Amino acid sequence: MLWMMPLLLLAPLAGSPASPDQALWKLGSFTWVKLVPAEPGASPNAQPVAISPEVLQATLGPVLAKDDGEDIPLFGRKELLELSKALSEALSLAQPGEDVALLSTSRHGHGFLERATGLTARLFVRDGALNLIVQDARLNFLDSYQMDNLEPTFTYGSRQAASKASLQAPRARRLRPDWLALPLALPAPSLMAPAPATPLAPRPIPAPPVAPVAVTPVPATTASPSAAPKAAPAEDAAYEAKAQRLRTLKRLRDENLISEAEYQAKREALLKAL
Repeated sequence: MLWMMPLLLLAPLAGSPASPDQALWKLGSFTWVKLVPAEPGASPNAQPVAISPEVLQATLGPVLAKDDGEDIPLFGRKELLELSKALSEALSLAQPGEDVALLSTSRHGHGFLERATGLTARLFVRDGALNLIVQDARLNFLDSYQMDNLEPTFTYGSRQAASKASLQAPRARRLRPDWLALPLALPAPSLMAPAPATPLAPRPIPAPPVAPVAVTPVPATTASPSAAPKAAPAEDAAYEAKAQRLRTLKRLRDENLISEAEYQAKREALLKAL
């Protein structure tokens, strides 16, 4: 298994070019992802762009390359799993004038004695598609490197000159045999922040029906025009007390207990108090 040496990356300020330390993701002795200048005269790329590792795996996984007349997966499953995170970070930092260069060295076959070969490619995003230009699908360089101890010069594909690679993938636009425009696995709007949803107006809640209330009519009381209002109880008591005093005063005179003059004086005083 290749020796893995991940790098700690810091995201730059928006719109600023990546520094040298942020331009290289070295995953092994001969496996890396790096940012390189786009070729002279190339149209600006739609970058930086946020594409998750899972979307990159779904987009690049179906790509086939022709090797000895046979169509085989360009990437191994484990190989793509290890590359997708670095590719996602590189595309999120790449500026419009930069491409992502890829070198991946892996045992692409399933045999125990299978030799590791190199894959070199150039990637960039334009017109809602991930463009993939492959220079070498299966590059045998390790034998000569071990003999001469000289690192080969890798070419990552070119917009201007086609390589001998032959690619195909479902739903991809084949711009050249070595160049595919791969529609992203998610629609372009889903890569951006979702627009805020417009709140729906609340539906009016109908008022519950009101049950009719039965009203029992109260018969009106007709007062008799001849009926006289009754005297208040307090007035009756005062009248009766004064009448009793006059009767008592008269009896005292009749029994000669008081004189006529006294009777008249007392009587006149009681009458004035009525």
